[in-house]
Amino acid sequence: MLGPTDGQETLARAADVFRYIDSNFANWNCDVPGPPAKETSVQVYEMVRDSAFQEMFGGFGVALDRLALTQAQIKQFVKRYPDWLKKGGNGTFFLFNAGDEFFVAAMYLFSDGRLGARVRRLTLERVLRAKKRHRLVLKIVRSKSSPESIS
Repeated sequence: MLGPTDGQETLARAADVFRYIDSNFANWNCDVPGPPAKETSVQVYEMVRDSAFQEMFGGFGVALDRLALTQAQIKQFVKRYPDWLKKGGNGTFFLFNAGDEFFVAAMYLFSDGRLGARVRRLTLERVLRAKKRHRLVLKIVRSKSSPESIS
């Protein structure tokens, strides 16, 4: 569960949380505040099949904006639930949007305890390997058919 946020925090300016912040947050115009958010339930999923981002996030049968978090919510999750971040340099992925474009914030918790934040475009065609057991954190969307795992 994430608490309410005013939406003003961005990942590009989260040096209080991350030792490394990808410069593309600024280069790709992602360093923009989001809307305020109410208390929000989230779910953590772990990859079970090789997938690119569009397949991963598009496989839930709902519009992407219903799954996306704000950057302030992502920062809150990382601070509140560090034990849910994938360790050993493998990513934990969060869907967010800036303007009309969707992005993936990729959080990396390295074995020495350092935390890094990267950004990737949702349209990146790179296939991520399931054997790495990357994680996704998404809003819980109530529907008739909720997936049990990521396909």
